[in-house]
Amino acid sequence: MQVTKGPRRGTFCRLAVVLMALAGPVLGSEAPSNEGPAGALPEGRPLVFASDEWCPYVCFESTRPGFLVELVREVFESPARPVEIRRMSWARAVREAEGGRIDGVLGAVRGESAALVYPKLAAASDRPAFAVRADDPWRFTGVEVLADRRIGLADGYRFGPTLDGALFPGGSSGPTLETLSSDRPTWTNLRKLVDRRIDTVLDNGHVLRHEIDRSGFFPAVRLIDAGVENPIFIAFADSPAGRSLAQHFDRAMLARSERGGRSDLEQTYGPMGSSP
Repeated sequence: MQVTKGPRRGTFCRLAVVLMALAGPVLGSEAPSNEGPAGALPEGRPLVFASDEWCPYVCFESTRPGFLVELVREVFESPARPVEIRRMSWARAVREAEGGRIDGVLGAVRGESAALVYPKLAAASDRPAFAVRADDPWRFTGVEVLADRRIGLADGYRFGPTLDGALFPGGSSGPTLETLSSDRPTWTNLRKLVDRRIDTVLDNGHVLRHEIDRSGFFPAVRLIDAGVENPIFIAFADSPAGRSLAQHFDRAMLARSERGGRSDLEQTYGPMGSSP
């Protein structure tokens, strides 16, 4: 495998039973409270989360802030404690959270960092997809067909064990990867694809579809489903405050599921189908 720069993640909240099955055991039915994490944080300090542009999950260039942004504000924000979302590359966001300089990152896949705290319950699910040029006859029939592709992806992205095993096998085998550190990696990689600098982009399918439609890359680009799905998380800094935030998030997600029906977020952003 050749890596030219360095090696994430990749429908929104489904029925709670699906998320709990993906993420782990059921928690107690304690209702959420904005007092939950407060004792571990300085009084009045904002909670700071970071991500790259990953719309419609995290949007810095849209009229709506994105599903994960609205979710984290719904769970944590109060008049005494605002939530701040910072824009940076994904790799830098993970490093900032690992170092305790921010409270967490939005949209992490397990395995991207062993130094972060993951809640038991997922925030959403991730369905990766490949983008190729419309005149490219390539089809994805299994991970073995990736070996001769030049794939663009963001530095630090992971896509679950099936794809990661083929993308990062170690040694000289595997596809040629062109990774980049950018706060808008999906657009940059699609631009490289259209300019024929790479032949494939791998990212979350809904993020790819959103960027293709927003930036006018259709009909020059088409999408191919990667056939896998992974839970994605709000991941927190490994500290007493971070562990308290993760527990509070789980309580809030369980309370949402017990209320039933579609929340305002699902009304706005989904639910979406299993492929874009």
